[in-house]
Formats: sequence, C-alpha cells, structure tokens
Amino acid sequence: MNMTLPSNRSFGWTFTGACAIAAIFYPWAAVVACLTAVVTLTRVSWLTPLNRAWMTLGELISRVVNPLVLGLIFFAVFTPVAFVMRLAGRDVLTRKWDAGRRSYWSERDPPGPAEDSFKNMF
Repeated sequence: MNMTLPSNRSFGWTFTGACAIAAIFYPWAAVVACLTAVVTLTRVSWLTPLNRAWMTLGELISRVVNPLVLGLIFFAVFTPVAFVMRLAGRDVLTRKWDAGRRSYWSERDPPGPAEDSFKNMF
C-alpha cells in the first residue's frame, strides 16, 4: 500500500489528544498520552513506525467498513423508497413500454443551450 503519511509531529499530537480523551474512561490511557507527548517533543522520528502502522490499520478498516455502510444505506434507505414508489405506481425513469409512443425523447421547455455553445470548451 502506497500512502501519504501525515507528519510525525501531527500524528503524535493527535494521538496524544485521543489518549487524553480516552483517559477519562481508562486511567492507563493517561500514561500513554504522557509518553506520546514526551516522544513528540523530544524524538519525533520514533513515531514513524507507529504512524505507518496506524495509517495501515485505518486503510484496512476502511476497506471493510465502507462497503458495509454503503450497503446498509442502500438497503435501508433506497430499497424501501423504491418499493413504496412501485406500490404507488410511480415510474420516475419512464421505463414502461408504450407501443403507441413514437419516441421516448423528452422535449425540453425551454429548450437547452444552443448547439454551438459546446464548441471549443477547453
């Protein structure tokens, strides 16, 4: 995996802050926050392996969570809406076949932009 890492200093302070917040619930996190702050102030290069490991973990988690969240949104939101619309007989995309229609082109009123307006766009 080829990723761009944040600076070790910003990683160190972010991790220190996260551990300080976690110390509200877990007292041992205060020790980790203090150690990370000292390392960030004195030997910031020591944080490179932790920074790389943290970003790799985040990327791996995103490969699992993103499809799950998007699937959940699709099946929890869009599928019920489409089902209700079908029950109501609504055809937003006008997909029903009509043998009596000459064309399925939609007329625009007012008409779209002039034909010559798209020449030499770049």
